[in-house]
Amino acid sequence: MSHPQFGRFNMERTCQQVCNVLRVLGFLVCLLSAVSLAACAGVQSSLAPAGQAAERIAALFWWMTAGAALVWLGIMILAIYATKADGAHRQQQAQRIILLGAVLPTIVLAGLLAYGLHLLPQLIAPPPEGTLRINVYGEQWWWRVRYEPVGRPAFELANEIRLPVAEPVEFLLHSHNVIHSFWIPSLGGKVDLIPGRVNRLTLHPTKTGVFRGTCAEYCGTGHATMAFNAIVLSREEFHLWLAQQSEPVRESVAGRNVESQP
Repeated sequence: MSHPQFGRFNMERTCQQVCNVLRVLGFLVCLLSAVSLAACAGVQSSLAPAGQAAERIAALFWWMTAGAALVWLGIMILAIYATKADGAHRQQQAQRIILLGAVLPTIVLAGLLAYGLHLLPQLIAPPPEGTLRINVYGEQWWWRVRYEPVGRPAFELANEIRLPVAEPVEFLLHSHNVIHSFWIPSLGGKVDLIPGRVNRLTLHPTKTGVFRGTCAEYCGTGHATMAFNAIVLSREEFHLWLAQQSEPVRESVAGRNVESQP
């Protein structure tokens, strides 16, 4: 029969070991979090939002991170609590641990689900009437961007998109070959381009600057080359650029300027 004092010594030693392990884990988590957050900025980061949709997606990420941290912390506290149980109260404490271990994650996950569903209608809502529309075609392996401004000639760009700040823009996404996925992380979510279908995506930039877009779906041997720039301009700069792109092309022939339609 073991001496009570010896059993109490073992319990205290176990608790001390658990606390030391938790301290090391806490330090590693903080270190990894600091390193990870240092890589969150840049021209291709969902956590450096420059659009309304990206801001909502980033907010959901942070709430999910907080929820995961809360569940982890709760489980660690329960683990420490369990190591301190003595024989007389072990059964009662085990019941409490099981109850809290089931209730806490359920409440947190239900809250995150409700918050995510609350954001969904805002992310897929159709744009207002009169919104600028841009047709994007996923080629092998580049992006064809076609502007069709009202009352002006249409024109095309390759691997470049220009957008006005503080204005919604609707993208009509086409593919005639394989499945692509159009994504500008700093401005919003991604949508697939599926042959035979036209999918839609609305982005609403909130900051000017140059942001990197990419194809988020492996589409063949040239997939890695399907990067492009999304340049967000002020409203005045964008509409001036749009007017210049729609002007007739001037070609120099034998020392004379000859005007031709695009």
